[in-house]
Amino acid sequence: MKQETMVARISPFIFLKWVVVIEFFFAFTPIALVLIFNLQQQYTELVLARSIPYEVMATLVITTLQILILAISFLAWYLPSYQIDRTQVVYKRGGPFVDKPLARTQAITHITVRQGWLARRLDYGTLVIRTSDAAGAALVRNVPTPAFYVDYIEGLIDPTLVPRTAPETRPVAALIAEGETQHVEFKASLMWDYRQQRVNKELYEPVMKNLVAFMNTVGGTLLVGVSDDGEVLGLAADMQGLRKPNVDGWELAFNAAFNSMVGVEFRRFVEVRFPAVAGKVICELAVRPAGEPAFLTHKGVESFYIRAGNGSQPLTVSKAARYIQSHFAGGRGM
Repeated sequence: MKQETMVARISPFIFLKWVVVIEFFFAFTPIALVLIFNLQQQYTELVLARSIPYEVMATLVITTLQILILAISFLAWYLPSYQIDRTQVVYKRGGPFVDKPLARTQAITHITVRQGWLARRLDYGTLVIRTSDAAGAALVRNVPTPAFYVDYIEGLIDPTLVPRTAPETRPVAALIAEGETQHVEFKASLMWDYRQQRVNKELYEPVMKNLVAFMNTVGGTLLVGVSDDGEVLGLAADMQGLRKPNVDGWELAFNAAFNSMVGVEFRRFVEVRFPAVAGKVICELAVRPAGEPAFLTHKGVESFYIRAGNGSQPLTVSKAARYIQSHFAGGRGM
């Protein structure tokens, strides 16, 4: 059973990095100060120099400052933490400082990990958390094993409580640059299997699954001809298996698959566009939320999907019934 509350602390490698920086600072700064300001001569003119030699005083001052800065650095690393639960992600500053709420857990739409060269090798990083109710991203900085915390947070999100804020209309290039989110999904093709280098109509299913999920939540955009990592592939490979190898032929194939697997009555919720990006034509499927539940029929089995985070999730019969009752009550989305 998943632990209800998790406390994430800053990686100890961060403190070690600070120690290295401090040591380098105190290795060279005193020498520079002596050369620039001629501190030794100034000190010898003081009365204190008669009882405490300059070398002893310099050592005491440098050691005291070093200990003080190390102590402050240790507290700055040790005291803060991040508390994560089903309700929210909170930055706990520690000591007399006030806690800072970062994100509502059930409003989280997308989590990525930011790591530098050293962080990748020592396995720590910063979680970049985007939510449906905030313009900017929340940052959970420098936590160890960041992939673990991504999985943990995504596991806390209740798919029946997905955000109900409509997606913002943005240029296709901007959507690709941001990556897959609550409202954006990429698919390399509709029917062309890049691994097997042939037409594979089983690839209809993941495309239609995501369209159904968007219709059952708050809509979104599915870009066909874009790989998972954002590489623009275009539709040229898809068109190899068409009788009419152009966008009209591609849309006819899409319509046939959609009407069979989702239903012609839901086709009005999907707008098909063919923008050019990086010199290649892709398909932009702009999806509006449907006014009634949409189901995917594949190999004789009906499935119900919703959008949760940056993925489309199936719901069990009981969860689907509860979600449909609350989400579509009163004809919401008509």
